[in-house]
Amino acid sequence: MKVIWISSECPYPANTGGRIVVMKKLEYFSQNNEIYFFCVVDDDDEYKYRIDLLKYCKEVHLYKRNKGAALFKLIKDPFICVSRWVASMKKDIDICFEREKVDWVIVEFPQMLGNISCKILNSNKLIISQHNIEYATLNNLAKSITNPLKRAIYNVEAKRLYHFEKRYYREMSVKLFTFVSIEDKAFFEKKFGKFNTLLVPVGTEMHEYKAYKDSSNIISFFGKMSYLPNVEAALWFSKQVFPLIQKKIPESKFYIIGKDPSKELVELSGSNPNIVVTGTVDSIEDYYEHTDIVVIPLTHGGGVKVKVLEALGHGKLVVSTIKGIEGTTFRNGKELLTSASAKEFACVCIDILQHLSCYEGVRRSGYENVREKFTWKTIVEKFELELNNLNL
Repeated sequence: MKVIWISSECPYPANTGGRIVVMKKLEYFSQNNEIYFFCVVDDDDEYKYRIDLLKYCKEVHLYKRNKGAALFKLIKDPFICVSRWVASMKKDIDICFEREKVDWVIVEFPQMLGNISCKILNSNKLIISQHNIEYATLNNLAKSITNPLKRAIYNVEAKRLYHFEKRYYREMSVKLFTFVSIEDKAFFEKKFGKFNTLLVPVGTEMHEYKAYKDSSNIISFFGKMSYLPNVEAALWFSKQVFPLIQKKIPESKFYIIGKDPSKELVELSGSNPNIVVTGTVDSIEDYYEHTDIVVIPLTHGGGVKVKVLEALGHGKLVVSTIKGIEGTTFRNGKELLTSASAKEFACVCIDILQHLSCYEGVRRSGYENVREKFTWKTIVEKFELELNNLNL
């Protein structure tokens, strides 16, 4: 198959959940198909990654995101959309579509639809990949924001995005919508009506399952640390949960690992030397190696959390809020552990650190479950088969 693939950001390096999802799909899908890749970049420095993407794509086209020009278009459409619309990208996608006679145009995130011409929108070759229900995520975030102006901005942006999607879906011909969770799929169908939909879950790579030695008393949280749900999660754990753990295990450490940490997160290290905020790291493997518990203390955010699967694929014990495993089939006490309050979260972590070997069954079960059902190779092969069947 020949496929035009369009993304809202450069997926390389794959150091955030959304980037990992796109990069892994490109990596495995490219083994049997031709990919013509188009995306926007935030910084000029990202143009250098074109050579890395060319390992998987026949063509790679990168365009600078224009946040300034987007301000003039805000009357009608949301900022997260219009800031990613580039006239030259739209033209180049059209040229590629005609020249290569492509089978499918895959769009990661509906925010990129403004880069698609009417000809392609009505070609019956359009596939939209929904990583989450973005407008609902913005709505949920607004509820947690205390600053009135910032909360109002999020509310307006969520409303604009909802009406933008509703308008586009009504006016164009979409062959297939894909979703990472059953919950998101059902929510979408309730809000926007019945479409041809497919579940394409998030996957992970499997890493060597290593025996736990004595506890290092290290707890880690991985993610893009400028993303508001991750910031809120790290702050909540640092202020509400970790102090309770330290009372019982003074030598315990909490690592916050991920690019672009917010100012509030950077300041945590100054207030508590046992909290380590790494910022961007060359490799997360060393941090996984020394981690006893991976925590997922999320209270907001949509879709399936890539960080859950990544942790289980590394053979790590996971302790999460209920929200953190939303959209998955993982069970408390079986593949991982969940907690409903700060006190309960702390108690679970303390017990694990003090009795690590007692949780070996949970750790092994989580690892085997992911190996059986959620490897990227298996997921992309099934997606490829579905597309071939659609072509018949």
